[in-house]
Amino acid sequence: MEIETFVNESRAISKSKNAQEYAIRIPFDSFSEISNIKGSTYITKTNKRIDLSSYSIATIDAENENIYKSDNKYKYFVMPKVEDNSLIEFSYKTKLKQPRFLSSFRFQNPIKTQTAKLQIRCHPSTEIGYKLFGNYQEKIAFSKTKEGNFDIYTWEANDIPEFEAEENMPSSLYFMPHIIYYIKSYEIEGKKEELLGTPEKLYQWYYSITKDINKTDQTVLKNKTLDLIKDKNSDLEKAKAIYQWVQQNVHYVAFEDGMGGFIPREASDIFQKLYGDCKDMANLLNEMFRYAQLNSNLTWIGTRHKPYTYTDVPTPQVDNHMVTNVIIEGKSYFMDATDKFCPFPFPSSFIQGKEALTGRSENEFKIEKVPEVESVRNKTTILMKLNLENNNIVGDASVTLSGFKKSYLLNHLSAYNQKESEIWKDIITENNQKILLDIQELQKNDYQELPSKANFKLKLENGIKDVNGKLLLKPLLLFPLKERLVDIEKRKLSIENDFAYVYEIKYEYQLPLDYKVEFMPENAKTENDLGSFDIQYKLMKNTIILTQKIVSKKLLLDSKDFILWNSFIKTLTKQYNQSVILSK
Repeated sequence: MEIETFVNESRAISKSKNAQEYAIRIPFDSFSEISNIKGSTYITKTNKRIDLSSYSIATIDAENENIYKSDNKYKYFVMPKVEDNSLIEFSYKTKLKQPRFLSSFRFQNPIKTQTAKLQIRCHPSTEIGYKLFGNYQEKIAFSKTKEGNFDIYTWEANDIPEFEAEENMPSSLYFMPHIIYYIKSYEIEGKKEELLGTPEKLYQWYYSITKDINKTDQTVLKNKTLDLIKDKNSDLEKAKAIYQWVQQNVHYVAFEDGMGGFIPREASDIFQKLYGDCKDMANLLNEMFRYAQLNSNLTWIGTRHKPYTYTDVPTPQVDNHMVTNVIIEGKSYFMDATDKFCPFPFPSSFIQGKEALTGRSENEFKIEKVPEVESVRNKTTILMKLNLENNNIVGDASVTLSGFKKSYLLNHLSAYNQKESEIWKDIITENNQKILLDIQELQKNDYQELPSKANFKLKLENGIKDVNGKLLLKPLLLFPLKERLVDIEKRKLSIENDFAYVYEIKYEYQLPLDYKVEFMPENAKTENDLGSFDIQYKLMKNTIILTQKIVSKKLLLDSKDFILWNSFIKTLTKQYNQSVILSK
């Protein structure tokens, strides 16, 4: 069965920039064809229309440095002679060879959309499903009409403003108005074929394309698994040994080539070659877990890039990733070895909070939400033992990182050419560039149940002011979240965090001889649904002990949260400006 769609778009240009602003990219792959591309630019001031030349349309491979092999391509053309207050229009047809792979259509673009129209023509016996997402849905008009022997589904949007991306926003799919459309069922030669429309039907297809994998001899893989777990006393220890072996030895290489983008390769081949994509690594983990007699199954999931649920989008569009689900002592774990340093048994950070579909058997599956990792498990702990010398603050500092904080560091150390010492130093100096550090010891502890750790010699020049014989000290040297105020007047979109986290910082200031504390700030603490801080001062003999705990709680900061968030940050920043006064 082949499917054709017709797409027509019109965009108003208020102010022209450069030609690349009006370059159109129409994506397709080995399952689809693009044809009948037409376009024109209408110049309002001269009432002149300039047509797009067929010679201006190129077919280009879609390059992505993170994908080793892909069948993704796009048709590329630049709209001709775009001027201020002009109108660009283009249309094209698509032919889809796999009926389950009907895609999506966006009604918003980086430039203003005057009109955008999606039209689907189908036989009345074909049942269509669809779902709108994003903003400006009230501007999208839907109609269903008849034309001869066809039903005509039309969605048309008018006057959609340009989309403006913002720093640290989630995927544009959360905001840009778009529609996902799919075929629920159709008739061929009088017989009704069920296709999509429910999670059950989606899983039936997933099962059909994976049921015949792993037919090659896996004796070597089984023996390796049994060797890895031979001295492990619990199922959790067995799972950890297997998971970390895959993390350390199998390299992630992305493939998006035909059905190879959907069907895992043989586990024995991945074990032999030691590279594969997410499906391959999930399949390898699953087979090894099963050889260890663990309750394990393949799991489909959409990363946080996709704002969909299986109820809303019961099509392959809902997913872009695969992991392994293993149940140990009644608890469900989602194992994703594509993150080379993800701590066991965490899920990877980019699937937190997302629905996952786990296959149990031919007819049984389960949809459950991947848990979000609590902030307390992603911790930066810093201890400083400090002295006041002349006008400087000097001493020793130790830093430990755990959870996603540790994996984030290790991935950076592995991926970037920046000096290892500089990456470590950034942990402390991120909010205070005046601090000078000299690294004494580093311990990455890559795959151990230990945090990554570094020890430094620290110096902050002119950290103390002498005012008429009294010493003025701002004791807090590190300022997590200080620069995180949201410009409510300008910011429109949500802010995404990779994970929730905690900073726990302790300062021990040895007082100079003959000096005592004349003034010390009061303790302060604040907590709400978004974050918290707790700053405590204590004097023990001739030592000031200061503890600073900062917690960021949410993965997604919505626009409705901005006022509360800013109030929290302002209160915290006020504490960062407190001073201790020492006198003789």
